[in-house]
Amino acid sequence: MINPWLQFILCAAIIIIAGSKLTRSAAIVAENTGIGTAWAGALMLPLATSLPELVTTLSAVFIDAPDLAMGNILGSCLFNLSLLAVIDLLEGRGPLTGRINRGHIISASLSIITICLASIAMLGVVYLPIGWIGAETLLIALVYIFGSRLVYRYEKKNLSPVPAGDDIGPTDTAVSTGRALLHFSIAAGFIVVAGVWITGASDRIALETGLGHTFIGSILLAISTSLPETVTTITAVRLGFLDMAVANVFGANFMNLFIVFLADIFYRRAPLFYAVSENHLISAVMVVLISTIVIFGLIYRSEKKFCRIGYDTLLVLIAYMTAVFLLFKSGSN
Repeated sequence: MINPWLQFILCAAIIIIAGSKLTRSAAIVAENTGIGTAWAGALMLPLATSLPELVTTLSAVFIDAPDLAMGNILGSCLFNLSLLAVIDLLEGRGPLTGRINRGHIISASLSIITICLASIAMLGVVYLPIGWIGAETLLIALVYIFGSRLVYRYEKKNLSPVPAGDDIGPTDTAVSTGRALLHFSIAAGFIVVAGVWITGASDRIALETGLGHTFIGSILLAISTSLPETVTTITAVRLGFLDMAVANVFGANFMNLFIVFLADIFYRRAPLFYAVSENHLISAVMVVLISTIVIFGLIYRSEKKFCRIGYDTLLVLIAYMTAVFLLFKSGSN
């Protein structure tokens, strides 16, 4: 049997390569169909880059590792938010939140709403199952459906389309929509396989190291499945599309919480939120805290910075590191 660490690294590499191709193909489809920045940044890219989280979360559910599944989702949300500090550092022209669209407050607020619903369910104070599914996950699904429509309508009205060829490279503009969809499907297939394997590797690592599913899922597995978001975000920043990069971060987090609803459907033992450790509340609270910091920055729009980044994104980075420390100290479960 292959070493679980080696298996993890190989699967992570596949996810990086396939995730990059997945995102590039989605961008070609967006340009060819005239959808533009709004859909690609806020909804289409998150739909593509969240595929690893979907596969690994469902895989964890199928192997009866609910804490690994929940840790993957909430840990991915945390890591995605830490990318805001990376964006600010790479761009380096002053505080990020002072130069991006205030419309990101909508996506950030929707993420906070869904995280709060998840936190209420994990507290276990009220038991509200509907069949084998929790009522809270159904509410999250409804928030995602109506919230996505709200985000799309806002972004379509307020964000300008991407200039032809600027976001996908000069040689890709000749690729047809059909061919791009084929490449998208092939890349998705690689991510599905790699997602199943990396979940199995994470399960073995958790057992062998004694760190537990909550920590491994929230940190190791979450970072690996967030690699496509990382690649997409960094690429968007280097091309000057700051709003697309930030929209991808909040859009991915919003999509991640909808994945919990899908996982709950397949986890037949009990409502998923009621079957996981309360340690996940650490991640949930930190996601709310970081999102609130960003919303404050978007409203206040300070021009002060520490070295190359704004004080608000510096706090985002500190909060993420604090969450990692707290998750480690929470111990195995």
